[in-house]
This record gives sequence, structure tokens and C-alpha cells, in this order.
Amino acid sequence: MKKILLLSFLFFSIAASAQKRREDAPITPEPTTLNKVDSKGKRHGLWLSTTAAHMGEIGFSEFGNYDHGNKIGQWYKIDEGGELMAIEAFRNNVRDGEVRYYEQGKLYCVGHYRGLNPRQQFDTIVVMDPITQEERYRIIPTEQGSLRHGLWRYYDPNLGFLTKEEEYQVDELVYKKEFIVSSSRDSLNYQKHEEQLPHVKRKLQSAPRSGRISYSIE
Repeated sequence: MKKILLLSFLFFSIAASAQKRREDAPITPEPTTLNKVDSKGKRHGLWLSTTAAHMGEIGFSEFGNYDHGNKIGQWYKIDEGGELMAIEAFRNNVRDGEVRYYEQGKLYCVGHYRGLNPRQQFDTIVVMDPITQEERYRIIPTEQGSLRHGLWRYYDPNLGFLTKEEEYQVDELVYKKEFIVSSSRDSLNYQKHEEQLPHVKRKLQSAPRSGRISYSIE
């Protein structure tokens, strides 16, 4: 029941957000539809799919939008208990942009992917030498789909503290820093730090703790 209510709320939020973005243009009201295909049989519009638990992997549901067979925009993944697992950005059917991963509904990782152009055999990405700061081009086979590219931050899912930072360039680790997590929750420093945490500053990253769940839909 919890998962049904959560999915229903998120579907309504996406539909309302899409309606708001189009409010300045004349529109023809039509009923909300899910899991539709275009004239060529390709997935198009809002889709919900469920993957059953298998070989030790937990089951989950995911939903988001297709554009004539390609995943686009934000996609949400929810476990069988209704807890948020991931929010991932897609373009051209591959992860591209910011991703957020959750452990039992609590944020533990924020990172970035660079999606490769699937319409080409190779893609070109500008990278910077971490020592000389010189820019150069890397030619990457697009069959790899997506690459970690940019800053990745990891958090203690229970305390919310930043525990590690990593920076990647085309899936290669170029920087890493680990942080000591304090167990004290009463100091002024902790309170100031907590106020700046991503899952406190933005509703999008709030851990779902009850039936009153609110995610911002961009």
C-alpha cells in the first residue's frame, strides 16, 4: 500500500509539473496515460516498469519519460518496500548528468555521469590534466554508454555527514579525499554543517520518512 501511494503521488506530481511548464501554450485536455508506444512501437511518454527480485538482487520499480524509445529526464527507482533508491538523469537513453543514490531512503551518494552519443561510434570529451591543468581531448567508444565524469560525494546515510569526495574524468579517478565523521550531535559546528547538507537544503534529497513525501520535479 505504501508503494502504491508513493507511486501515485509521484505520477501526479510529474503530470502537474508537465502541465505547469505548458500552461502558457494552448493545450487540449486529455486523460493521463501510462506505458504507451508511438506509431513505430517505441516507448513514448510516462512509463512504469517493475523488476522482480532475482539471484539475490532486490526487486524495484522505476518510472520516468521516454522520447520515442529513449529515456529522458529524471528517472526514479523505488524498492519493494516503497523506499527511494535512486534519482538518475537520462539523455538519449543513457545516464547523463546528476545522479542521487539512497540507502533505505536516505541519501548516501551524489555524482555525475557523462552520457556518450549513441548515434555515433565515438564521442569526444574535453578533459583536464590534474597536474598541468592543460586541456586535451579524449576519444571514447560510445558503446560504453555513460562514464563517471565530475565530482562524486558520499555521505553517511544515518548522520548525513560528508565522508568522501572523488573526482572522475571519463571514468578515471583523478582526486580522492576522505573525511573523519564526528559522532557528536550536540555541537554548534554539527548544527551548522547539518544545515548545509544537500538532503537538508533541497527537498529533492530528503529521505522519505512517512506517507507525507514530497519530491521536487524539475
